Amino acid sequence: MTAIIKSIHKFENSFDKKAERFAIHHPYIAFATIFIGMPLFILMIVTVATMILVLPVSWIFGWL
Repeated sequence: MTAIIKSIHKFENSFDKKAERFAIHHPYIAFATIFIGMPLFILMIVTVATMILVLPVSWIFGWL
């Protein structure tokens, strides 16, 4: 179990370092990604998750 947790922390640390390096070298792209891309990605994930939950229910009740 500790090996899994250590590997997760190692991946997280390396990802943070790479993201920070990218943000330092490309500040405008990082800004657009953080403040435009991530909220759109979150809204897209919420929409897809809602569709996955609601479409079968609406099909069962005959609303489609």
